[in-house]
Amino acid sequence: MNKRLTDLQVDDSISTRVRSVLSELLPGGASGIEDVAEKLGFSKRTLQRKLSEENTNFQKQLNGTREALAIHYIRNTEMSIADIAYLLGYAEQNSFFRAFTIWTGKSVTKYRQSLSK
Repeated sequence: MNKRLTDLQVDDSISTRVRSVLSELLPGGASGIEDVAEKLGFSKRTLQRKLSEENTNFQKQLNGTREALAIHYIRNTEMSIADIAYLLGYAEQNSFFRAFTIWTGKSVTKYRQSLSK
């Protein structure tokens, strides 16, 4: 039994932890690096350094988390685009539209339509 536990690979990277915290914070309107660093018990600079050591940065993690959540919300809920944009921390719905098109190559409407086929 112990051998099995030691064989399990747990992804304890800072990137994974940042995405997890962002998934919790984004719906509440918090998406800043300061918010995430505080929740993880780091200073902003320490978080930036740790992400850099993993060849990434906060903006990449924020965008990746937003993309994953957007696709999840669109596939699994009937939420309006305005609500999704709000939950992902976009002040402007058009900013969400642009980002979604970059991520998926489709508009939100076309993406939703492709799911129902």
